[in-house]
Amino acid sequence: MTDGVLVTSVKAAHLECLAMENTMHLANADEPGARNPANLGGPASYGSYAVQKRIGKLDQALSLQGLRVLDLGCGNGCYTVELARRAEWVCGLDIQLSNLSDFREALPRVQAAGEYLPFASESFDAVTMIEVLEHTACDTTALQECFRILKRGGVLVLFVPNKLYPMESHPCHVGNFSLGKNVPLASWLPDSVHRSICHARIYSRRRLFAIARKAGFEVKRVGYIFPPLDSFPLPFKRAYRRVAWRLEESLLGMFGVSIFAVFEKSREWSGR
Repeated sequence: MTDGVLVTSVKAAHLECLAMENTMHLANADEPGARNPANLGGPASYGSYAVQKRIGKLDQALSLQGLRVLDLGCGNGCYTVELARRAEWVCGLDIQLSNLSDFREALPRVQAAGEYLPFASESFDAVTMIEVLEHTACDTTALQECFRILKRGGVLVLFVPNKLYPMESHPCHVGNFSLGKNVPLASWLPDSVHRSICHARIYSRRRLFAIARKAGFEVKRVGYIFPPLDSFPLPFKRAYRRVAWRLEESLLGMFGVSIFAVFEKSREWSGR
């Protein structure tokens, strides 16, 4: 699938995109400053419990019926297809063309970076970033772009790694030596140390709220999710998952693997 096909699919859906040649900044591997693919993470799997879990949390928080939605950092489309079953119209956006080529359904999608969204202001009712913000080149700029393209009253739905979770869910390294994933207590290290050894950012609730408010958002809802454990062949997995839903609503929820948050662009917002 070529860039032209991706852009055409967006235009065919009547989005008011900015002029692509002038405003669409693609972070390809050949460009100076392009991000290392190892730091971008990998997409979730179609049909996995991780997808079911996060979509379930989203369903609890809001209805997408009748909304125009951007799935920012859509990966292979495993979340995008679920959003498309709920919303009026959905577009996927990802920085890696290989991910967009792995979509299993013919949904609109475009290659771009989260810091340079190729859409007109106030184009969408909702934006989702599902385990994506931590991989962006600049999280504050990405949030500002989300704010810009949202209509007044629009919502941003985020899942980000939780600093209080006692295992680091992204790969870590010391120099050239890889520590792998699930390193105990690495997530609790000071931010300056964490940045030097881990492939992705991690967020406390306070930090996430601060950068969202700086971008102009109001906090509407926050929660946590426990690890889905898709990759662990444990005999008690079903029982654990039933209990996890309850634990997420308790005080122990603050130790979940991810923070789930819904931010809103105020209906009274009148520009800056």
